[in-house]
Amino acid sequence: MRRPRIVGRGLVVLAGALALKARAALWEDPLWALSGHASATAGYDSNLFAINGGPGDAFASFRPSLDLFRKDSLLSFDAEAWVDWTAFLSQTGSDATDPGFRMTLSYPANVETWTTQAAEVHWTRTTAVNVDVGQRVSVEDALAKYEGDILETGKTTVVGRLLLDRDEFLGAAFDTIDTASLGTTVNYSPNGVFRSGVGYDLTLGRSQPNSPGLAALDQTEQAFTIRAEGEFTPKITGKVSVGAAYSDYTGSFSNSEWDMVAGADVAWKPVDPLVIDLQAGRAPSFNADGDIDVSTSVILAVTQDLGRGFWIRAEVQGGRTTHERRVTYRTDDIEGAGISANYDFTGKLTASVGCDWTHQDSDMSRYTYRRYVATGQVAYKF
Repeated sequence: MRRPRIVGRGLVVLAGALALKARAALWEDPLWALSGHASATAGYDSNLFAINGGPGDAFASFRPSLDLFRKDSLLSFDAEAWVDWTAFLSQTGSDATDPGFRMTLSYPANVETWTTQAAEVHWTRTTAVNVDVGQRVSVEDALAKYEGDILETGKTTVVGRLLLDRDEFLGAAFDTIDTASLGTTVNYSPNGVFRSGVGYDLTLGRSQPNSPGLAALDQTEQAFTIRAEGEFTPKITGKVSVGAAYSDYTGSFSNSEWDMVAGADVAWKPVDPLVIDLQAGRAPSFNADGDIDVSTSVILAVTQDLGRGFWIRAEVQGGRTTHERRVTYRTDDIEGAGISANYDFTGKLTASVGCDWTHQDSDMSRYTYRRYVATGQVAYKF
């Protein structure tokens, strides 16, 4: 299973929300439109490598993108391509160029109900601090996934899902992780806006060292879950799941265990300008150097639209990761907070500032650290 991560996301969430609010177009016809977006960011990262006593540095990044999308249709299509350039003032060895593209399909769209068919294909390169290894690491991620209703009989639906994923952590010290997952859920919906059911997922994974001659680690996981999604109340919507998974590992070492798995993405809108989001997750996964991580994370965020173009967001987060081979050899506890503010000048030109703080306490002193990242961003849609 893919690992839940705790990262500072205030500016990213704001940018995505604003893109949905106002999509300019370079070209359009009655069914299709092509839009562009460019953002420039400057900031300071106090601990580039997320380690005890790690160096800090100023940085700047520039990210242009193009987005082709289908307009006002029950079938949603969105294809986006981008490149992200990041440069540091002193630590120039951490400079990075990260391209990517993503294509998504969903049906139905632009209606007040859950999506019954959804698919995504993407390839991305991302360079960021990796708290597992205490370095900035580039990873190339190739993914294809599908989830949709495959059988419907009145109030009962059978949902199927398929995921194929490859994460290649670039560098001889790291691994390439291949994952294939097949699952299903049987749901019951009493009213057409909420449904719940039981699910089963089979996941096969392999973590192969990039250096030749080293043994791979194979994973077979079977997860049994209870799931619910849709409108829990008129003001609370989202998805939740909880269950247990049996994981068996063979290859470079052998281990097997039962563990709890869970996920939640829930939004509460007590009043229209205010949104409170809860995201939580627990799952085992491979980390960059091929060991097993069992991660638990919780993020609580509050987003307030102040009107006249002003938008603020604050969040707190916490989590624990245990790093395992045959037994647990390291445990990390992490906590953090962030705040960001945005101003929309024209519907096309926006500016934002933000600051995120994290503290990790590990039983291996190298991975105990404090870190803050302060940023300012200007973005333009065209």
